[in-house]
Amino acid sequence: MVPTPHFPFRLTATGEAEATINAADSHVLEVQAVLSHTHAAGGDGDVLAVVRFDRELEPGRACGGKPWSTLQLRMASEKLKALGSVKINDMFELRHQERVRRRLGFALVPPGVEYVLDFTPPSEGPELADLTAALWLPKMVKLWFLAGLYIPEAILESSWLEYHRRPMGDKAAGAILTLGHDDGCRNQACLDDITQWRADPGVPGIFDEDPFGGGAKYILPSRRIEDYCRIRHRVAIARLLRAINGENLLLNSAPRLWTVAQVAIHLEVPQVVVDPITQWLIAPPNTKFIEICPEKAFQLAYALKIPSVLIASFRILVSEHAVDCLATPASPRRPQTTWAQRQRDDYGDFPSDPVEYAGKAFADRISGVLSMLQSDQAFNSFSVKIGQWEALKNIGAETEKLPTLPSGTSHPLRTAYVKLANALTVIFHRNLDAALKDVYFGDHLMKLMAAQRKHYIPEREGKTIFSLYHNLNDKQKALTSLFWSRLKNTEAFGSFSESSFQGRELWRVAKDFNTELNAALSTGALDIESLMNSGGTKKPIYEATADFDLAHFIEQLFYALRALCDRVLDRGAHDANVAFFLSDHLLLSLNENELNYLPIWADGLDDGSGGVFQDAIPPAEMGPSEPGPAYHTGYTVGTDTTTDYDSTAAPSDLGIGDLDIHSKAGDTVRSMDAQQSVTTGPARHQVVALSEAGFESDSSTFEKEYADARFAQPAQHQAVGQALASYAEGEDTGDVATTACDEDVAWSDIGSEMGAGLVAPADGMEVDGHNTTPTHPVNETLATGTNTNGGGTAAVTQSGIDDFGLSNDEDMDGADDDDDDDDDDTSTLDGSEYDWI
Repeated sequence: MVPTPHFPFRLTATGEAEATINAADSHVLEVQAVLSHTHAAGGDGDVLAVVRFDRELEPGRACGGKPWSTLQLRMASEKLKALGSVKINDMFELRHQERVRRRLGFALVPPGVEYVLDFTPPSEGPELADLTAALWLPKMVKLWFLAGLYIPEAILESSWLEYHRRPMGDKAAGAILTLGHDDGCRNQACLDDITQWRADPGVPGIFDEDPFGGGAKYILPSRRIEDYCRIRHRVAIARLLRAINGENLLLNSAPRLWTVAQVAIHLEVPQVVVDPITQWLIAPPNTKFIEICPEKAFQLAYALKIPSVLIASFRILVSEHAVDCLATPASPRRPQTTWAQRQRDDYGDFPSDPVEYAGKAFADRISGVLSMLQSDQAFNSFSVKIGQWEALKNIGAETEKLPTLPSGTSHPLRTAYVKLANALTVIFHRNLDAALKDVYFGDHLMKLMAAQRKHYIPEREGKTIFSLYHNLNDKQKALTSLFWSRLKNTEAFGSFSESSFQGRELWRVAKDFNTELNAALSTGALDIESLMNSGGTKKPIYEATADFDLAHFIEQLFYALRALCDRVLDRGAHDANVAFFLSDHLLLSLNENELNYLPIWADGLDDGSGGVFQDAIPPAEMGPSEPGPAYHTGYTVGTDTTTDYDSTAAPSDLGIGDLDIHSKAGDTVRSMDAQQSVTTGPARHQVVALSEAGFESDSSTFEKEYADARFAQPAQHQAVGQALASYAEGEDTGDVATTACDEDVAWSDIGSEMGAGLVAPADGMEVDGHNTTPTHPVNETLATGTNTNGGGTAAVTQSGIDDFGLSNDEDMDGADDDDDDDDDDTSTLDGSEYDWI
């Protein structure tokens, strides 16, 4: 007769798996170790830590039936103070010590004890309310013991590719991690029943619902625990104190993990529990907790600063939220379920929600890639260049030079080129649309996706992942891995060359083009040399003269397409320490821009100031133009020091940008900080720096006059503008722009002392007897638009350099001022602006 197994099961149980026996024995031994602190033990600790269990606590005993009573631990004050917890350090204060001893009745303490610390939670008040809210168990945390009972289907060991294995994917989560009993245990047979530690084939999934209706009979009454339990709370404090003392912290259930974590956060000692909690979360296949309940994993990881878990859960949340961002019509609030029917939970409140910001950025980026593929510039957008397409474009550029026929129609080669280019683009878009509408991959993938979702969705409620996919719009589909995996295999879905365009197969359209190309070459309408040099660079002769090779084009196209899909999918993007088993339907390839919304300790850019959530300030290559909110970017125009110009103050500095007082247009140069130099300028958006040569002449004579004028106060009847005009029209009018000036004094300071918002008089208008019409020769130069660079003429306007319509890489005379070859300056038609894909 086989004896009934009982604790210790290692000695009595037969035929049980080693993991099952180890889980059961470890649980009971750990509970007995905590119970051993009922009386103060001896030791060299100078602190007596107390956790009291009141008589009015709800019914509940430890495993084995022993009731919980006041726990006392001897600890070292140095170790407690070194934790840096304000809450714990406050307990050492003299007044606090006196109050605790009176309350506990410890007139005399055991020998060697200098401090008595009462860690018992409050019985009322706002602190208790906050603790209760924090310790309230989420639904999935209470149900996670089912992960230790549920046996997944065998297909879970594989992935998208049948030959690629994911070890542990088809196994139940370890009993040592999930099947521990609650501290207020209601099972009277804990020490005599080992079957409750075994995986159960009758458990349909990790949810509290029978798939065929009715109650969930597979959940034992002893497993239905309270959302908040005061016994669980107090025992978690005792476990935390034991961990501070260096004892092993056994986290063998999700409720225990959640409670210990929240207690550590409340007592400001999260570093004590970070390692065991991290090990619990990333131990495969228990990582399914992150996939099924990413909100709570994110909340724990954020509070405890666990980068790997935070990033993994963040990827899931952002991917799901990005799909919601592109819903039509947009939902005013977050749906209760994701597009794949996963029940959502709360992940905490943030001043600026990183998931929302990253989700919007992710949605914009991926939908932008789809838009580029749907555009006429699709073939130009791939980072892997398509050689046959580039050669075809070169020929197309040369066909534009061919004369039209006497009938007024285009040259036959030009017509054939346009038809072929359009045919290639239209047929590619046709395949792209097919990938958006048809995602059938075969029985293996369909079974794999169904087995993954069975973990958390009852079978009678679940829809197939493919029916859910078809409910999405095109941009939402692009935010799933299903679309990109389907697009990656486009080549296998129909023959590209056999597709028709305007009633003619593509291979025939390509053949017609080659016929016209050879005819043009044979008649001399098109010569080999022009083809070799088209586009500004010399091309290999085989690309310039050979027929358009459709088969080679298709091969190159699909190679570039597969490379793009691999980058978008990036299945290795998620943290290598976290194994994913249930998220194959999600697109998790967040890039650096989306991950920047995470805290700095998780390799993000959020330093707590909120700056990462604000719009970026545009590049200021010339610095701010003036103090205050006004902020301008643009180019600095170098001063021509050979001109007579009596003012060294920039109009933007004086607030008189509308006055027609310009310097001669010189070289356009970049200025990193316009405020650090003496400046002159033709308009508000231009800053003209004085040449250093101007400081070498007549410095001794002018320095005193400059300082006097700089700090002079106008008379009561005299306006500020008049004072400046009087000085500008003084006796020394010849070399003001080139005379000496102290580099430490900037004319931008004048505006701050003399006041902002000066009204600029129009040309020819008299102000206090002074005519404001400019008389300097430099204005005549600007009026004619003469470019002192020798680059022709251009109309200079008051609005500044931007009126020239020049890009940041161009000079005023239109020259390319970078150091690269001119080939870099490609037009939009060449697709250079799409190379980011």
